[in-house]
Amino acid sequence: MSVRFLILLLSIFLFLNSFSQDKLIKKNTVSVELAGSGLFYSINYDRLIVINEKIRFSATTSLWYLPRIERLSDFQSFAGANLSFNTLFGKQTHFAELGFGFSYINMRQENGKMYHTTYIPLRIGYRYQKDEGGLFGRVSFMPLFENYQHVDVKVLAVVTPYLALAIGYTF
Repeated sequence: MSVRFLILLLSIFLFLNSFSQDKLIKKNTVSVELAGSGLFYSINYDRLIVINEKIRFSATTSLWYLPRIERLSDFQSFAGANLSFNTLFGKQTHFAELGFGFSYINMRQENGKMYHTTYIPLRIGYRYQKDEGGLFGRVSFMPLFENYQHVDVKVLAVVTPYLALAIGYTF
């Protein structure tokens, strides 16, 4: 049920036509984010939906991969994906941002055994994004709430706070 709901929301965000625009607003952003929903880093694609001059919505997908780091874990690799929805409040360039998402991590041990976990990241922050495109920046406080963790694996505390920094390009 929750996967269908997320797919429906993403479809609405991606295909909704914006209105009340006098000028062309660039809506696609590619960025790299440190920490945040990808725990260590993520590569993000964000699609902006302009509702009016002061309120905007966006949908963001993120992917990340981390090979083995011996001091951090016994796992051979970590891979993850995130889908999030954000509300932006502001005008033209500077925005307050509130959002939530759903994240998945797949962990593989050397013997091939796989584990997974899911969590819900929230986003409270600041976004710099020009209507005409160009440089994109974001600073966010992101508490991550445990949704499911495999019994044998503990990746996150029940609530894990993160400070996320992102830089990218809007086109």
